[in-house]
Amino acid sequence: FSSALPVFILATIAFVMLAGLRYVPWLKTTMGGVIDAVDRVSAGELYFPAGIALSFWLSDGDPLLYCVPILILTLADAVAALVGIRYGTKFFATLEGTKSYQGSFAFFIMAFFCAFLPLMLYAHIAAPKAVLISLITGLLTVLVEAVAWRGIDNLLLPVMGFLLFNSFVKLDVVELITNLAVVVILSAITFLYRSRSTFADDGLLTAVLVGYVIWALGGFTWVYPPLLIFVRDKLLSYSALGRDIAPHNAQSILSICLPGVMWLVAAVTTHNDALLFPYVLTFAIQLAILELTREIYHFPKAPRVRLFAASVGVGWLLFLPYVVIVHAVQPWLSAALLAIVLIALGVGLFMLMQRALDPCPRDLRRWLRQGAVALAASVAGLGMLWLMLGSARA
Repeated sequence: FSSALPVFILATIAFVMLAGLRYVPWLKTTMGGVIDAVDRVSAGELYFPAGIALSFWLSDGDPLLYCVPILILTLADAVAALVGIRYGTKFFATLEGTKSYQGSFAFFIMAFFCAFLPLMLYAHIAAPKAVLISLITGLLTVLVEAVAWRGIDNLLLPVMGFLLFNSFVKLDVVELITNLAVVVILSAITFLYRSRSTFADDGLLTAVLVGYVIWALGGFTWVYPPLLIFVRDKLLSYSALGRDIAPHNAQSILSICLPGVMWLVAAVTTHNDALLFPYVLTFAIQLAILELTREIYHFPKAPRVRLFAASVGVGWLLFLPYVVIVHAVQPWLSAALLAIVLIALGVGLFMLMQRALDPCPRDLRRWLRQGAVALAASVAGLGMLWLMLGSARA
């Protein structure tokens, strides 16, 4: 096709037909078994045509950029499922049950070759660079496949595969080695203290993926807030809770990180470094809320006001590196004072919205409330900071 319009039309037709098989009663009873062969709840067949169409549109006529993500989706994902069913013996926990290490390893091998062979045959890229691109693409797409739920990997794999592959082919060998090292280091740090964490297996994988995305977009300056939250959880949560439980799954990690990632994407898009303030603020509020629930569990008879003040203080400590970064650019003292007020307001609002402050929540709505509070407070904080900066200039 010379344009994306026919592809989107075909994808829409396929979507409507597949949706009819799933949701129209008489079609579901007669032919719905075709899409209900899996035991888990999944809408993967609906995401599949959307993923194909988006990949075609994003590739903008480049066959290599289109074919590699589609090969990963159709071949690597299918081989992983077959190997996992036939040879899977060791498993890790996911939101929908378990997935096998053998299946994930098979996915990585297939994803590597889905990228490597087209690069060598059609892109005329030197072998060392092709190997590095394929290794990083394979590692990151296997993380996407491992943490996706309800079939959304059929949308995420082609889209993320395109974004990753398209960015890697533009890098030189040194930059690719750096990217590979970051993925390996993040994975090593994450899994080194796995047994002492309240992170579920899919939560750990999500943390690695989100950590890499933050580093790739913003660099090390933007990595420190989520890294400090992760380190504090590693050091304190398991021993403080004193029970074998892992409430921090993929959904909770995304609820904690996505508000900040939104600010990071906005900063990269607009080239506005001032958005580092609301970015750090979202993580500071999240850390304060996590600290409050942990302290309430550990000291149930302690006055709530004291625990509230202590948690706000811990969240504010996340701002100390920010003060060092921006002290020559912004009125750092005013920003620091504004931050502690907004952290207190955010924690207080969360306490009003969430009556049961369980330190080991498994309720998605609870995590969504926490993320929403952090995002709302950061929006208010950015507006107030701009007013302060405007007054200072005047």
